[in-house]
Amino acid sequence: MHVPEEIRADAAALIDHHALGRWKPNDADRRVAVAVFRFLETGLPLTGEQIRSALAHPASADPVDERLVRLLHGTATLLDDTPVADAPAGRDAVDHVCLLLDALALSRPAEPSGQ
Repeated sequence: MHVPEEIRADAAALIDHHALGRWKPNDADRRVAVAVFRFLETGLPLTGEQIRSALAHPASADPVDERLVRLLHGTATLLDDTPVADAPAGRDAVDHVCLLLDALALSRPAEPSGQ
């Protein structure tokens, strides 16, 4: 998946699922989001290599959500194709992914069960 419209739609769906409480990000999801978000904070354009670097961190007890992994790999591939990434649809797709990452990076850890 690296068609900008697919990336935008998938990012929007994950944002909605997160906002509606249908998807509760785990610690691994948040760690990946924070790692990519740190690259965004530099003010420099995000690159595919930065996303792949964030995904390559050692796994925790919980795996990163497969939908998030697929979305981020697709976004990395999109960013590798500069003309497509710089087009309006590409920028919109990356903006949606960044909104998702922002929401995940700022989300609170889930309550431990039994409390």
